[in-house]
Amino acid sequence: MLAMKRDRFWIHGLVAGAVAGVLAEAMVMRLNPEVGQPLGAILIGFVAWASWGTLIAGVPVVLLQLLTRRLRRRESDWPAPFLIALMYFAAAVLSFANADIHRSLLSATARRVVIQDAVAWLFGTVLALLVGAIIRRRVPTRRWRVTFAVMMLLVPAARLVIRPTTGAAPLAVPVEAVGTPIRPLVVVGVEGLDIPALLTYAGGGHAPVLTGVMTDSAWGSVTPYRPFLRQSYWTTLATGTNPGSHGVKAHWGWRLPWLDGTLRLLPWTPQGSRLILPWWLGRRVTPPESTVPALWQRLRVSGVATEVIGWPGFWRSEVDRPTHTAAPVVADEGLWSALEAALEAFPDARDEVWRSIGQDRAALRSALDGLQSGVEVLWIRLGALATTRELLEPLKPRHTGEREVVELVMEMVDSQLGELLAVAPPDALVVFVSPYGLAPPSSYERLRRVIGIGDTWRTSGDRCWDGVLMIHGRGAAPGRRFQDRVLADMVPTLLYLVGLPLAQYMEGEVVIDAIDPTFLETRPLVVDP
Repeated sequence: MLAMKRDRFWIHGLVAGAVAGVLAEAMVMRLNPEVGQPLGAILIGFVAWASWGTLIAGVPVVLLQLLTRRLRRRESDWPAPFLIALMYFAAAVLSFANADIHRSLLSATARRVVIQDAVAWLFGTVLALLVGAIIRRRVPTRRWRVTFAVMMLLVPAARLVIRPTTGAAPLAVPVEAVGTPIRPLVVVGVEGLDIPALLTYAGGGHAPVLTGVMTDSAWGSVTPYRPFLRQSYWTTLATGTNPGSHGVKAHWGWRLPWLDGTLRLLPWTPQGSRLILPWWLGRRVTPPESTVPALWQRLRVSGVATEVIGWPGFWRSEVDRPTHTAAPVVADEGLWSALEAALEAFPDARDEVWRSIGQDRAALRSALDGLQSGVEVLWIRLGALATTRELLEPLKPRHTGEREVVELVMEMVDSQLGELLAVAPPDALVVFVSPYGLAPPSSYERLRRVIGIGDTWRTSGDRCWDGVLMIHGRGAAPGRRFQDRVLADMVPTLLYLVGLPLAQYMEGEVVIDAIDPTFLETRPLVVDP
C-alpha cells in the first residue's frame, strides 16, 4: 500500500499547482477592480485557473519532485501540505511585491486589500503546515487528506467572495473648456533625455541649445512611478493625474470570455505576467482610452488653435499625425553625412535609427508649419534619441563607434529643438520633458540573455530612472534647479504659468521651485470649483 502511495506522488504536485492557479486568479482580480467580481465570474475563473495551474505550476513541481526523490533517505508519503504551503508563501511574497510596485496604479482601498491578501496567504502557509501535521499524525486517512486539499483549494476563491475589492473605476471627467491662455504654449517631449544624458551631452558641447536652455530656464528631474508603463507616463504628463484616475495602466489590455470588462493590469511575476492568464484565453486588445481629458483636449474645446503631433497614449480623439515626410528640416549636410557614415558599422540597428529619425523629421516639419500658421498651443514628441540609445548606448569606454552615433543623434535632436525655439512666438512658454530615463540592462536581464531568453536593448526605461522637465519662458526662474518632482506636476505648473485655473481632479502640484518669486507674487493660484 505504501509503495502504491509513493508511486502516486505526482498527484500532490498537481494539486499544489491547482492551488497556485486559484491564487493567481485572486491576484489578477485584486489588481482589476474595474471589471467587477461577480460570483459567476469567480466560479468560472476558479475552474479555469485551477486547471491551468496544474499545467503551468503543477508539472514543474512534479518534475522537481522527480529530481529530489532519490536525494532523500526517507520519502514522505504525503508531501501535499509542504507543497501547498510553498504556493501560499509564494503568493504572499508576490502580493506584497505587487502592493509595493503598483502604489500609483491602485486606489488606496484596492492596495490595502492586496496587502491584506498577502497576510492571508501567510496565514494560509501556516495553516497548511499545521493542519497537515495534525492529519499526518492523528488521522492519516485518505478522506481527511482529500478534505484538506479541497479546503486549501477553496480558500482563495472564498476570500474573493467574502472580501471583494471595492470597485474603483477611473475618473470620468468630461471634456470641458478650460479657458484661453494668456500666451502661447509649446510642449516638446524628448524621449530618452534623462539627467545623465543631459549633463553628458550638453556639457560635452553636443547640445548647445539645451545648454542655453539650462542657463535660462528652470529645470530638474521628474520621478516616474513603478512599474515601467510608457503609455501611462505620457498620459499622466498630459492629464495631471495618475493611472488610478486616468485608467491607462499598460500598453495592452486583456479580455477573458467570462469577464465583462478589460483587464488593465496584470500582476508582476519574475517570468512575465502573460503566463498568469489561463489556457491562452486572454485576448490581447487595445486598452480603454484615458477617462481624463488631456490638457490639449480642453484647450481645443475652449477654441484655442491647438496641434498635437505623435504624443503617445490612448485618447478619446486621435492625436494628430505628421503629414510631411520630405527633406530634413535643418539642411546640415555635414551632420547628415557623418551620421550616415557612423551608422554603417551597425547594420542591425541602422534601419530602425533612420526610421525614427525620419519620423521626427516629419513631426518637426508639421510642428514648424503649424507654428508659422498661427497655432497657439503645440504638443510634439520626438523619439529618435530614445531609439538610438536603446540600440547603441555606449556602455564601455571601447564602444567608440556607438558613442559617435549617439552624439551625432543628440546634435541632430538639439538642432531640431533650436528650430522650434526659433519659430515659437516670443512670449511662448516652452517646455521640454522626458517622462523617464534609460538605464543599462539589470543583472536579472543579463542573466536571461546568457540563457537565450532576454531582450536585445542596450538601455531601457524598465528600471524607471528619472526623466527631465525644463521650463523656459516668462515666469520660470532662470537657472533654478529642482529635484524629484512627479509626472503629474507638469500640467498644473503649465496651467498656472499660462494663466489658467487648475482642476480639482488633478493630482499634481505646481512646481513652486521652478517659478520666479516675482511672478508668484503677482499671479494668484486659481482652482476650478
